Amino acid sequence: MRSSSNNSLLALMMYVNQPVKAKSTLRPSRSRGLLRSDKMLRNAFYIILNSGAQSALGFAFWIITARVFSTGDVGRASTLISAVSLLSFIGMLGLNTTFVRYLPVTAEWNRLVTAGVTLVAVCSGAVALAYVMATPKIAPSVAFIAHSPLLTVGFVLITVATAVNILTDSVFIASGKSVYNAIVDGIVGGSFRIALVAVFAGGGTFALFGVASAGYVSAAVISLILIVRVLKWRPSLRNSRSALKPVIGFSGANYAGNVLNYLPGLAVPLIILNRLGPDAEAYYYVAFQLAFLLWTATYAVEQAFLAEGAGDGRMSNAVLVRSLRILVAFCVPGLLVLVLLSHFLLLAFGAKYSAHSEGTLLALAAAVLPIAASNWFLTVLRLANRLKAIVWSNAAYGTAVVGLAWVLAPHGLTAVSLSWPIGACVGAIVAGVPAIGVLRRNRRDAMRTHSLPVSV
Repeated sequence: MRSSSNNSLLALMMYVNQPVKAKSTLRPSRSRGLLRSDKMLRNAFYIILNSGAQSALGFAFWIITARVFSTGDVGRASTLISAVSLLSFIGMLGLNTTFVRYLPVTAEWNRLVTAGVTLVAVCSGAVALAYVMATPKIAPSVAFIAHSPLLTVGFVLITVATAVNILTDSVFIASGKSVYNAIVDGIVGGSFRIALVAVFAGGGTFALFGVASAGYVSAAVISLILIVRVLKWRPSLRNSRSALKPVIGFSGANYAGNVLNYLPGLAVPLIILNRLGPDAEAYYYVAFQLAFLLWTATYAVEQAFLAEGAGDGRMSNAVLVRSLRILVAFCVPGLLVLVLLSHFLLLAFGAKYSAHSEGTLLALAAAVLPIAASNWFLTVLRLANRLKAIVWSNAAYGTAVVGLAWVLAPHGLTAVSLSWPIGACVGAIVAGVPAIGVLRRNRRDAMRTHSLPVSV
C-alpha cells in the first residue's frame, strides 16, 4: 500500500518538475505582457479581479445602505438576497461547470448555449415562484412578496436574471473572455447599484432588495448582448434536447458535487449561531468574508484550468504544469499577506473583531492550501469524466467540515474554524487518490504514443 502511494506521489512530482515544451511556454516578446501571452493566467486573473471588484463595491454599497435604510429593511432585504443566491444555485443544475468543460469543444455551441440559458431561466423561475408561495410558512418576515403579484413577478425575474448571469459568466470563461465578467459584473454591476442607492433611499425592504439586485440584472442583460455581439451567439431552440443530452450526466454529477461542496458554507454558520451565539456568528462572518476572497483564487484557477484543459482536448503536460504554477503564484503570496496583516485587516471592522476574529481568520486562511489541492484534483477528475469520484470527494469534504464543526463547537470559535482546513485535507485526499491515478494513466498513454514507430 505504501509503495502504491509513493508511486502516485512520484508521478505527480514528475508532472510538476518536467520542463514544458517550448511550444507551450510563454512567448518571450517584450511587447506583450504576461497576461496577453498566457490564456489560463489571463482567465484566472480576470476571474479574481471580478470577485475583488464585486467585494470592494459590495462593501461600499452596504456601508452606504446602512445609513439610508432602516435596520429592519436591511435585515429583511438580506434575507431575500440570500434566498435569491440559493434559489439561483438550485436552478443552475450544474450547467455552469458543464459550460466551462464542454463549450470549448462542442460542435453545437449555439444550441447548447441556447438550451442551457433557457433551461436555467425556467428552472430558477420555477423554484423562485415556489419559494414565494412558501414564504408565509418558512419566512414570515418577507411573506409580503407573496401578497402582491407585482412583487412576486419582480422576485422571480430577479432570481432568473441572477441565475442567467452566473451562466453567462461561464460562457465567457469557456471562451477565454473572462475580462468581460470583470467589467460587466465587477465594475458596471457593482457601480450601478451604488448609484441607485441615493435614488431609492428609504424606499423600504423591496426597494433595497431591488437596488442590491440591480447589478445582477444589468449584468445579465449586458452579458447576453455581449455574447451575441462578441461571441456571435445565434440563439437556436431547434433540437435543444439533443444538444443537452450528451452533457446531462456530467451536469448531474457536478450538481450533486456542488451541493455537497456548498453544504459547509450553509451549515457551519448555523452551528455557530445555535451553539456559540450571535456575537460569535458576527466575528466568524467577517473573518470568513476575508478568507473567502483568498479562496476565490483557487476557484479562478480551477475554472481557467478546466476551460483550457477542455479546449486542449487532453490533459497535456504543459497545461498541468502551468495550472499548478499559477495556483501557487496566486495562493501562497495571498496567504502570506492575509496572515501578516490579519490583525490590521480586522481592526478596520473594529477593535472587537480584531480581538475575537484573528484566530478564526488564521484558521480559515490556512484552509486555502488544501482547498487549492482539492480543486485542482477535482478539475483533473472533471476532465477525465470521473463523475462518481467527484461526488464522493465532495461528500467527504462536506461531511468532514460540518461534522468537525459540530464536534469542535464547545471548544470555541477558533476551534470550529479549524474544521475547514482539516475537512479540506480530507477532501483533497479523497479527490487526490483517483486523480493521481488518472495522471499516471495519462502519462503512460503519452509515453506509449511517443514510443510508437514513425511510419515513412
